[in-house]
Amino acid sequence: MKPFAISQEKLLLAFAVFGLIVPNGFFLYYLLVAPAALHAALSNPVALVFITEAFLLMFLFAWFIRHLGFRSPGWLAFIIMSLVGSMVFSVPAFLYLASRNARKTPPTQ
Repeated sequence: MKPFAISQEKLLLAFAVFGLIVPNGFFLYYLLVAPAALHAALSNPVALVFITEAFLLMFLFAWFIRHLGFRSPGWLAFIIMSLVGSMVFSVPAFLYLASRNARKTPPTQ
């Protein structure tokens, strides 16, 4: 993989931090303060469609990562990042880490 420019890596890192803090912050807030709202959301069929779509996209992206041969971070790290954070966290975090690793690795001929 060709590494991103340093400024692009900083932007990816900013998106990853935003994706880790903001969506998870809302989730944790409603989990702790208003668990009935979380239960209502999980009982809503439209919300379940979006949740299912997010899981399917997570596995699709993990398959792409494996298919394209990324080793560090790999597909399993992507799935863990997606489950711990969100797709808004895991995609830019994965791209940031892959770019940083590509910058460290000498080019092959």
